[in-house]
Amino acid sequence: MSNSNIGATSATYTDVTRTNIRVLSKDISAQIAKAKFISIDTEFTGLVLSNASRVFNLKTTEWVTRATDMRDRYRAMSNIAKTHALVSMGLSTFSIRHTRPGSYNVHNFNFLLQSQNSHLISPPSISFLAETGFDLCRQATKGIRYFSGPNPKPVEVKTEAINEEGFLIREVFLDIVRAGVPLVVHNGLFDLVYLYQSFFGPLPDTYESFAFDLNEMFPGGIYDTKIIAQRETPQSASYLAYLFHKSERLQKQRSERGEPALAVKLKDSLLRGSSEPKARCRRLLMDSSSSKPYCENFAQRGNCRYGNRCFRSHDINFILDCQEKEAAAEAEEALGMQVVETNAEDGAGDKKRKRDDTMEVGDSGSSDPPCKVLKADAVDTTQEAVVAADIDGLSIDKQTVPAPATPSPCEEIKEIKETNGSEPLNLPAQPPLNMYHTAAYDAFMTGYIFASFRLVLEDKMSDYKNKVYLMGSDNPLLIQAGPYANTSITYIQTMRLMNTAAAEAAKAAETAVAETAAAAAETASAEPLSTDVADQQENAQA
Repeated sequence: MSNSNIGATSATYTDVTRTNIRVLSKDISAQIAKAKFISIDTEFTGLVLSNASRVFNLKTTEWVTRATDMRDRYRAMSNIAKTHALVSMGLSTFSIRHTRPGSYNVHNFNFLLQSQNSHLISPPSISFLAETGFDLCRQATKGIRYFSGPNPKPVEVKTEAINEEGFLIREVFLDIVRAGVPLVVHNGLFDLVYLYQSFFGPLPDTYESFAFDLNEMFPGGIYDTKIIAQRETPQSASYLAYLFHKSERLQKQRSERGEPALAVKLKDSLLRGSSEPKARCRRLLMDSSSSKPYCENFAQRGNCRYGNRCFRSHDINFILDCQEKEAAAEAEEALGMQVVETNAEDGAGDKKRKRDDTMEVGDSGSSDPPCKVLKADAVDTTQEAVVAADIDGLSIDKQTVPAPATPSPCEEIKEIKETNGSEPLNLPAQPPLNMYHTAAYDAFMTGYIFASFRLVLEDKMSDYKNKVYLMGSDNPLLIQAGPYANTSITYIQTMRLMNTAAAEAAKAAETAVAETAAAAAETASAEPLSTDVADQQENAQA
């Protein structure tokens, strides 16, 4: 069992490796079968190909993963997935807990993976994994070994252990396909490409066939929370951790208002024991271009060039607190200015105002011009209304509005900067980044965001079915059966294997039941009858 904590949130997950997948496989399949929807996230060894050796003789034009033309982009992403590998997969199953809306039991699983195909490793990707806490040594010794492709027992494999591991992890993915429930991702096109290549079969030649296959594989639909967030909250950041914490706050506020809210119960790990990530002190750096107490780069994009050494906060909850205060202050100021402008227009229309009326305003205890007095009065009289207003769906109470006389955190930051200059400061560390990039926790956050939107949007969620985010494009990739596309050969072959395996399993189950019944009958016939029963039978014959 492992825990991943962000702020006050703790997500328990089962760590699945080559040493325990055999024991856990039935329980994992059972949780997938019970799921109302499933969320997934992966980590892999490359997103792009750069500075490749000339030995490979690669055409760089076929490896541009942000190409404008979707055919070129898919070909590049396919090339990446075929030459790189998955290193971990996070899986969260959300099953119904109670009959009321938004009530779920959640099981989280983190699968440590090790591809047995020779593959490329992108230096930026592997550095990112290492910096965010991924244990490459453990992956090499404990990772579930698999070969890409539909055949559960490739001819290259010489040991039964590797055969079994590859078969079991592939069955986990095929169980998701069999479940037929919605599959949820976040910016998940690459996840889908890697999963298809790793556990379903060789990727189709065209993106039309790829989209057709996905449409057939997941009849419950594929949902991308990044697309949903960008359309429903276009002015907000849309990276995963930010959306998760914002969704948490929204659900808490709905509960406080007596509205239907999420009730998510994280189920215990299927394993015993725990391991907690440990924070370490680091030398912190500060970007002098900002005066805010939180890192604006991290707040907007979820990353920062200083990483854990950044002077300003990367704590999402603290960032949201600051943004709520900023929004409340801006709303209060805007409302005050509106009142001033309204009163100024009224005053300009009445040019015959008497001097003694003006003096009455001045005699009220202020020597400021009338407009300034009106502005101050407007702020004072409307403060309660501003405090109680809903800003972007977030209820602001009195305690969240900063008091003018109290020095802001920004001023405290400036004082520290003036004292220490640009020298690094030995201050407590940021929250460990590996808390945000464990595949299991990312899968859980993705599922939670989806559940939050689903509760709020209700029937409107169908508008986002089978739409996957495309980086650099305003339009999503549509997962649908196009008029000029068909299912791929891979899909036909893999589904045939699935159906054959299912038929064999059903036949084996029937045989086992029949054998059990026959054994029971044989045992019953071999047992001597009791005296009373024997006497009854003799009397009946007589």
